[in-house]
Amino acid sequence: MSTPPTNTTPSPDSPPEFQPDGTESDPLLPGWAQEVPRRRRFLSRRNVALTVVAVVVIGIVVWLNFPFIPDPVKLSRQPDVAFDSASMSQQWTMTGRGLGQTRYVADVLAEPQGKLVWSAHTGPATTAAPVVKDGLIYLGAHFHIAVLDANTGDELESMPTTGPVGNSLALADGTLYYSMPDRRLVARDAETHQIRWEYEMSDSTAGPVAVANGIVYAGALDGVTYAINATTGELIWKHETLSEVKSPVTVGGKIAHVASADRSLYALDARTGQERARFRTSASLVAAPVTANGLTYFVSGRQLYSMDADALEYPAQYAVTRTWSQLWLWGFPLPSPPSQPGDRWRFRPDYPEGTSSREKRTEGIISAPAVAGDQLYIGDTLGKMYGVDAITGEEQWQFQAEDGIVASPVVVGELAVFGDKSGLLYGLNRADGTERWRLQLSDAIRVSPIYAEGHLLARTEDGQLHAID
Repeated sequence: MSTPPTNTTPSPDSPPEFQPDGTESDPLLPGWAQEVPRRRRFLSRRNVALTVVAVVVIGIVVWLNFPFIPDPVKLSRQPDVAFDSASMSQQWTMTGRGLGQTRYVADVLAEPQGKLVWSAHTGPATTAAPVVKDGLIYLGAHFHIAVLDANTGDELESMPTTGPVGNSLALADGTLYYSMPDRRLVARDAETHQIRWEYEMSDSTAGPVAVANGIVYAGALDGVTYAINATTGELIWKHETLSEVKSPVTVGGKIAHVASADRSLYALDARTGQERARFRTSASLVAAPVTANGLTYFVSGRQLYSMDADALEYPAQYAVTRTWSQLWLWGFPLPSPPSQPGDRWRFRPDYPEGTSSREKRTEGIISAPAVAGDQLYIGDTLGKMYGVDAITGEEQWQFQAEDGIVASPVVVGELAVFGDKSGLLYGLNRADGTERWRLQLSDAIRVSPIYAEGHLLARTEDGQLHAID
């Protein structure tokens, strides 16, 4: 007896069947077809999750890098002609000699022997160091700029000014750039003496200007740093710190470093002024930063710091690190907090035994170093000149002068040359610090000496300019 076939088609009145996930199945569709909507729903949920993750990641990347993306508006203001005030061979055309402020002269005609050649008096003293080009010395003086013969010291011309020129000039593309006490930044033709343009800042300056890639950089006493088109005198950008900027801006490649009395060194994009990093210390910064060896050296709290020149500080990084440090100090189980971005080493002067804490706060290093290759040279107000490894910060030697050293040295070939407050000018073997010669000048030396066209030039506090071979 045969068994009749079973009817597998459900009756319309049959109750619905459900899948394990709780969804109603369609009895008229095969199983593989019923899987498709579920797969689509799964893929849809996964796509949403991936999209959310991608948006979050992109947002974080943008947030971290937004401060470093060049401002297109400021980029559009860039000068058409790029020139700078860095010194060529046998010249000295800006403070610090080059844009990195290293004060190093490698191409020496003859090593100075400490012999006085001539002295010239240009009126009441200012703190401007001379600049030299093509046999002429340009010197900021009292209500004028003196033009002297570099071989004889004779005054050839005088450019009247509306006040004392207390900061060193910068000479670039045939133009003298300088600041005045009445807040004006001036560009003046070096040959005809005609004023090409003037720019009025919000406050006066206390440091020399620098010219790099067609841009004039100047800091003001109200904490503002200016970047001005060197050809037209138009503002490109400005950056505000919290206190005075008393030293020149140092430009290394695409980064400008600004030392502020608000206890910070700022690293800015040299084209747009956007802030890349801010290194905070415990005291005001008043000496020029120096950039060499991929590092930036700066003075704060009577000691020398170094940091990576290209350091970056991300948004909120300082606040996070400060909170982390406080919690760590309170004893929370956290690893040691990281140091500031780019922090490398610090060099402290060798104080005599028995020096009080008060003396350590008032005496020490107050002027910028000179850097020659992997060595640097720096003096302190106690009269010591140090040779220091520029990479590691280790002391190599020290020399005791007769009086305090308040101005930066200059490195001329194998000589480290500097002056002290007693008016003595010294020439040391820069390899080991042994004395080669010393020369007594007419008054205290508070302005850094320079070297150009075969002469050392040193300015003394009595207003005299001395040439030394």
